[in-house]
Amino acid sequence: MKNLFNLDNPFFQLLTGLANLFLVNVLFLLCCLPVFTIGASCAAAFKTVKEISEDTCGGICKTFFAAFRANFKQATGAWLTALVVLAALVCDFLLLRLYFAGTLYTILFVVLGVLAFLCISVLCYMFPLIGHFENKVKEHLFNALILTIVHFPRSLGMVALHILPLALALFAPQAFIYTLLLWVMTGFSFLFLLDAKLLAPVFEKLENMANN
Repeated sequence: MKNLFNLDNPFFQLLTGLANLFLVNVLFLLCCLPVFTIGASCAAAFKTVKEISEDTCGGICKTFFAAFRANFKQATGAWLTALVVLAALVCDFLLLRLYFAGTLYTILFVVLGVLAFLCISVLCYMFPLIGHFENKVKEHLFNALILTIVHFPRSLGMVALHILPLALALFAPQAFIYTLLLWVMTGFSFLFLLDAKLLAPVFEKLENMANN
């Protein structure tokens, strides 16, 4: 019984982990509300969750807002640019459905799908790169594009994870409503945790290259 209340008990470690994810999730959602700050919020959430997973976090709120402020300019610029590109792709898709059919429709649909995948995948790498490495935006963009291609299976997994909430909302709204509480509590921070795990070996290689 004495081990039941031991802080090293797996049960307490699980509760602590969930509480940390919950706090990061709340901070992330609150900082996403102005919409144009979503990029900075993504970079900050990734950095915070990564440090939590590595047991190097010096305080969740402190880490999150320090990263938010430090990366605000780069992450916001990247997000607003991506938002314009994604909006253009959505408009192209709507026009495609209205004015095209047959083989040409299929070809153009595939082209738009590839472009959308590249855009989302680059963002999946871009914000973690901004949050973790000091570099210029153009270099972050170039590195994100290279990583998308070189680590294509990993890129597919990350894109699938990040479009999951939107896919549920569009194609399975009832399932999205059922899981809405989960997304509000820990859903997004859990996605960033999975990102951190997926990107850990990639970032380790990049750090080794930078140090050599």
